[in-house]
Amino acid sequence: MGQARSYNGGDANFIFFSSQSINIIDDKHDEFMTFSPHFTAETLAELKSLFETASNIPSDNTYIDIQAKATENVNLELAAAGKFFQRCKFDIEMAFPNDKKVWNQFGFNDYDNARKSGKLMYLFLTDFDMISRKYKDPLVTSGWTDDTFAAILTHRDKLKGFMDERSDCILKRNRATEERTIALNALYEKLVIYFKAARIMYEEDEELLKWFRFPAPSSKGTKGEADDTEGYEGLANESVE
Repeated sequence: MGQARSYNGGDANFIFFSSQSINIIDDKHDEFMTFSPHFTAETLAELKSLFETASNIPSDNTYIDIQAKATENVNLELAAAGKFFQRCKFDIEMAFPNDKKVWNQFGFNDYDNARKSGKLMYLFLTDFDMISRKYKDPLVTSGWTDDTFAAILTHRDKLKGFMDERSDCILKRNRATEERTIALNALYEKLVIYFKAARIMYEEDEELLKWFRFPAPSSKGTKGEADDTEGYEGLANESVE
């Protein structure tokens, strides 16, 4: 299970909101230190460090775009491998006329399933390579060259490379989301203390206090990064308990 968010709204929005609040805290930090010995140069530095850490983790949208391209590459190579196999079928049928048992060894009866899945196509091409080498001589007689045999594993390995890229992207995205949420949760906890003090220090300054109130939950009812299109112009008067 992923790390739950302590804050409302998407990550990008919370980062934007926090940056404004931290700028104000930085500008008025002498007043915070005067208010309480809890606030020190070290607590401010830690606040800024948490913000920088979270801000420098790539957004989910970055990984979504990379993943979309990797998926496109998988689909294109899946189609290319299928087209290659369809061309090979002609030579196989000519080399073994009307011999369906041999045709099925080459995967004629498995192809329809294999063409729907990158993983199945990978296994299909691995088997296709093995059977092709078993029947190398008749295939060479039918016109196959060393390049034809090599193309089987070339398609297979290209397909695997794109699938690995997609899987790696998904893993990195999940890791980045987790790390960003942990950093922003820690930032939220630090801001809570500053906000509690600010509500006492600046209780008469309503305009300033809006940067010391966390945004209320959105009408969408989600705390995920998908909320990032929603702005903070309507800050709620949420207390910091």
